Amino acid sequence: MTDPVRTYEKGERRQEEWYGGVLAPTGPLDDTGTEAPAAERQGNLIGVAPAFYGDGQHMGVQGGFGDLGNMILKRNGETIGDSPYPFGVFTVPAAEASYELTLNTAKFGQPARFWNRTTQTTTTWPFRSALDENAHSQGIPLLFPHYALPEDGRKTLPAQDGQRITLTATGHAGYHPGPLTAVKLAWSYDGGRTWTEARTEQRNGGWQAVVDHSSATGRQVTLRADLTDADGNAVTQIVTRAYDVR
Repeated sequence: MTDPVRTYEKGERRQEEWYGGVLAPTGPLDDTGTEAPAAERQGNLIGVAPAFYGDGQHMGVQGGFGDLGNMILKRNGETIGDSPYPFGVFTVPAAEASYELTLNTAKFGQPARFWNRTTQTTTTWPFRSALDENAHSQGIPLLFPHYALPEDGRKTLPAQDGQRITLTATGHAGYHPGPLTAVKLAWSYDGGRTWTEARTEQRNGGWQAVVDHSSATGRQVTLRADLTDADGNAVTQIVTRAYDVR
């Protein structure tokens, strides 16, 4: 996880939270901490390079051994490109079409022994795109989900009913999401084979999901979120072992 180089005056204090909430892919930041583009179209090329993971304030980068990722791009339901890395550049036709971009990330091997949360993610974005000969760069409307948890320092939740997870979405330098208009959250104790839908509601100007982990002590929780913003752009994300139940 990275943070910009900062200069402090004598006596100055700064408060930050590191590794808060569910860690998942997010929009990249430049060296000053300013949003950078995560996905754009230039001519008939679509380039995508999100941050490997983030906590809403900081950006994590792929750590080399033990960090894996790949991408698949579909056009009108057919795969037209893939990348063996969690970033890529894809050649696309000029005509307008419906696209679907999927990003997979994972931790494995020796380094993963010390990383027991967010062990895998799958994030899928549907969008439409066409060549605009008058635009040098067209931002791709990617939404990045963020999840605020009632967690402890080990990213665990108590075995109780009625706990609330706050869901928000950020974008990147090429797209700033509208307000969320539809939010779904589901959880799984078996790695995504079966799901339980959470009750979601708008509260205090935001969205929350209510989860029931009563009698689930020791279980590992996988989350699936479906978010749509006011512009009609959407994202589906699965986070394996987002947190544990204590």
